[in-house]
Amino acid sequence: MVERRRAEKIVDALTEVMPGRPTALEHRHPFDEVRAPYDKDLVDPRSKLHALTILSAEQQVMMYYMNVGPQYMEPIARQLYQEISLIEQEHVTHYESLVDPGETMWERLITHEYNECWLYYSFMEQESDPRIKAIWELHLQMELAQLQQAADLLRQYDGREPEQIVGAAGVPEPLLFEPNKEFLRGLLATQMDLTKLGEGYVREAHERFEWMQEQLHAGGKPPSEEVIDMHREKFGDEYRIETEGPHPVESLRAREGARRA
Repeated sequence: MVERRRAEKIVDALTEVMPGRPTALEHRHPFDEVRAPYDKDLVDPRSKLHALTILSAEQQVMMYYMNVGPQYMEPIARQLYQEISLIEQEHVTHYESLVDPGETMWERLITHEYNECWLYYSFMEQESDPRIKAIWELHLQMELAQLQQAADLLRQYDGREPEQIVGAAGVPEPLLFEPNKEFLRGLLATQMDLTKLGEGYVREAHERFEWMQEQLHAGGKPPSEEVIDMHREKFGDEYRIETEGPHPVESLRAREGARRA
């Protein structure tokens, strides 16, 4: 609305644009964000890679909203970005708590470098454009060199081999880039009402969850709801890209506003 740009130019039909869990039902109490960490000595090395990958993705999103939001002059844009950045801070806490806090700095360095190698290897393996594939291969070579240096530091200061940290079975299967529309619709249809209570998941809005919503919203509409109302009032409908049909959750299906001539 502010810059007169449409999301189609960004998502390029690869994913849809429609409501997920409404922000009014998103925030959780900090007690319910923290998860039990994996055991660094017992966990499958792939789980370390998965935890670091989702953590880095969430942290990057959080930093984007925190840094870009204050650049807007429009109050609704600043408020919306602030709201989303708070959600992303909660996500970062959620996923960072999965990482074993007992890992030494040398173990963590090995895992980070190994994770970067795995990601660039995944990109390279699935890239169809030869020019872009060469870029991924170049970065993979750089990360492999850094992984070798990290391994030397581990041997020197921790007295261990990198295989003890990331396993000796070789590089895991690549991270796959696949269509996500059906997957996301399935999550929305079956998990919209899930929330956390301690270590477990529940489907009812428990007392601590409701208290947190009241502290943040004080009974008012969050900016994410206000901006939808503004778009509906200004353009006559909601901004969505739903290529696979109506929203899987009936209560979140689009409703038109007073369409202007």
